[in-house]
Amino acid sequence: MKAIVYLLALFAAIKIGSAEYLFRTSARDVIVAAYRERAIQACQRDTRPALSGTAATSWAKPADVQLSIGKSGLDVQLWQVDHHLWNARYRNPYLVLTLADVATSLVCEYDVMHNATVLSRS
Repeated sequence: MKAIVYLLALFAAIKIGSAEYLFRTSARDVIVAAYRERAIQACQRDTRPALSGTAATSWAKPADVQLSIGKSGLDVQLWQVDHHLWNARYRNPYLVLTLADVATSLVCEYDVMHNATVLSRS
């Protein structure tokens, strides 16, 4: 009887885990597809004053686009829920675009909530 209970518990864990995995991956793909063009336009717009025109136009086909939830560089602890940057640290989505050109090695972090970018060199 214990074996049947363990087997049913294993099946339930597999079902819940696979449903969670499918939800997370599909949500990531939808957010990236929905905001990819906006992120590319914002990175092109904000790169032009800092760099030459070739770097600004090369954002049209980034080498990599990743979704990041929360900005890890902010100094906000998990228990500081009243902090004005708590949502930016733990909740807001960001698209991280990496430039295909290896010589410049630029990374553009697009804030989906505020339509803002942060450029950095990797």
